Amino acid sequence: MNDLWNLPDLDAATESILLNFLQADLALCFTFADRLNSELRMGNWDAARKVLAEAEKGHAAIARFLPRVTDVEPRNEIKRRMNDLRTILNSARRELLQK
Repeated sequence: MNDLWNLPDLDAATESILLNFLQADLALCFTFADRLNSELRMGNWDAARKVLAEAEKGHAAIARFLPRVTDVEPRNEIKRRMNDLRTILNSARRELLQK
């Protein structure tokens, strides 16, 4: 049988690519969160709203694809970091609602 069609290897490679995507998107969301906090400190409310929207899109994408991760340990770590991100985004949203 052709090694190209080795399903367990293909599944493992797919999972690895998915994890890399999710981790990169999560890192980008935290970068957005840092920028969001900077915009809030400077009083740039419109810019903060735009950055918040981008971070929310990233969070939603991660939430959509995370159930496809079968390896429990990295899935739980991403969930934990997503919860941390959610806390930051909720706090920023509350602050923006007051402006």
